[in-house]
Amino acid sequence: MIQISDDALREGCDRARDLFLLNRLRTPEEATAGFDAVFAALGLDEEMRAHLQETLLDLIPLRGIPVVESTAAASLQAGVLVGLLIADSSLPTEELDLPICPQP
Repeated sequence: MIQISDDALREGCDRARDLFLLNRLRTPEEATAGFDAVFAALGLDEEMRAHLQETLLDLIPLRGIPVVESTAAASLQAGVLVGLLIADSSLPTEELDLPICPQP
């Protein structure tokens, strides 16, 4: 079990806020690539992301309205990302050195 201190919670939330603020300044394509890079840096490959997306779609109570489904799924996925950033912030930095941007 991960113990999340107040400092780790604050740091994880700050990281998430910075990511979302940065993505507001990016084009939609750049923002998507940014989210993809962060998920990859946190250890989620394409197969895991696809499974996550399917699972999140199963959680949505309102079905049959694509706009609602996609908005709800994107919101849930953003929440998962925030949780991962908080969890990552609670791990000792010397144990994991995860980049937050793709390498050229």
